[in-house]
Amino acid sequence: MEEKSIYTLAELFAYLPISLAELARRSHINEVTLARIRDGKMARRDTANRLLNELSAVYGRRISYGNVSGLHVQGEEIAA
Repeated sequence: MEEKSIYTLAELFAYLPISLAELARRSHINEVTLARIRDGKMARRDTANRLLNELSAVYGRRISYGNVSGLHVQGEEIAA
């Protein structure tokens, strides 16, 4: 995936170079929960933090609330 200033959550999942099961294992997030987040459902802040940290490791660049759109956390959409 090309490096850019803003990513959508959908593209981060679409270009994921590992399986969803592997992302779940590495991030310590249930695979069903990851699928729900991918599909636009709400995530608790601690779950979203673990996901963003692992996505940063997987992609080798900083992935954070500031550069990801489409992540719904505790009733509010994080918009970059």
